[in-house]
Amino acid sequence: MKGIEKQVLSIFKKQDEADKQSVAFKLGISTEYAVQICSILAKDGYLEEEPDGKFKLTPEGEEFTSPRVRAAKPLIRW
Repeated sequence: MKGIEKQVLSIFKKQDEADKQSVAFKLGISTEYAVQICSILAKDGYLEEEPDGKFKLTPEGEEFTSPRVRAAKPLIRW
């Protein structure tokens, strides 16, 4: 996944849903480019397009944007 795609997903992580124009504005890119990126992410299963033209994260997108938790030490002692 490209850096710009990760940035788009982080926008959706911070807000429940967004339209293409707001994504374009936040990233400083054209609306056409934002449409292209959102369409790719929807095709890959990370975003879902609503009937009103807005996008939101899918469960896959939520999982991808969730922080990874790693234990520094074993949690159970034997």
